[in-house]
Amino acid sequence: MKIKFQGILTGEAALKAVESDGDALQYVPEAALTEAVALKAVERNGDALRYVPEAALTEAVALKAVESDGYALRYVPEAALTEAVALKAVESDGDALRYVLNLDLFKKIALSLKIEIEL
Repeated sequence: MKIKFQGILTGEAALKAVESDGDALQYVPEAALTEAVALKAVERNGDALRYVPEAALTEAVALKAVESDGYALRYVPEAALTEAVALKAVESDGDALRYVLNLDLFKKIALSLKIEIEL
């Protein structure tokens, strides 16, 4: 059996890979995972946010992900969840409010979007 060496995935190759399929992000090594690569991946598929390591998760990446898929909010760790990200997710899909676990933020988002809630 012959196996051809494919080389190490560079940032440029990673960007090309995620441009056609956001889920390709799961195969991108952390060394090649730049903010530009993460942004392009979640722009193509918000659900690809699950492959972004917490250390590489910026507010811009989270915003782009939830803009295209409100349910991607479930992959945003509590420590990285900002009001802007939560608001954008719920604007994209009202059901995403269920992933806002901070009660104060939950109420604030619901109030600002005039969503009736029951506590």
